[in-house]
Amino acid sequence: MSESIRIKFSIHAPAKAIYDAWLSAAEHTAMTGAKATASRLVGGAFSAWDNYITGKNLLLLDSKKIVQSWRSSEFPEDAADSVLSVQFNERNGITEVDLEHKDIPPGQGVQYQSGWIEFYANPMQKYFAAKFGGNQPVKKTAAKKATVAKKKSAVPKKRIPKKAAAAKKKVAKPKRAAKKAPVRKKGK
Repeated sequence: MSESIRIKFSIHAPAKAIYDAWLSAAEHTAMTGAKATASRLVGGAFSAWDNYITGKNLLLLDSKKIVQSWRSSEFPEDAADSVLSVQFNERNGITEVDLEHKDIPPGQGVQYQSGWIEFYANPMQKYFAAKFGGNQPVKKTAAKKATVAKKKSAVPKKRIPKKAAAAKKKVAKPKRAAKKAPVRKKGK
């Protein structure tokens, strides 16, 4: 069963600038820090991260949405390409990037989830902050908004017994300083 992930993050830049950078070999390379090739045509091929990622443009809606076939060199040979959809929603000069990655081979979703954050969301935020003078902090970080659509972990959360939790809440009172004996002056 294939996996899907969805990541949302905000960038202080116009949607058009982000859209154009994604589809430019030079800017894609600059914003991610790794060599990329690109095409602005539907059906055009692209690569990213020194050919670790390859694919083709499936749908291009100027400044709004990019849909690409996507595969990494870690996909099993018999696995079909996955589908990456990147949507740009701009409001007041801040663009929310809604990245949905579907049809990922089983067991690889978590890996790509963290990869999209580490190798795309975070570098893109820095790149566009430098380019557009983004002095304001980004409201949403990718790490906080990332989700993987699959079964939840079977590992239960660690629970603290009520008595132990209550004991943690108690705060130790500060100790009083010991009284010092008065200093005697010579001659008295």
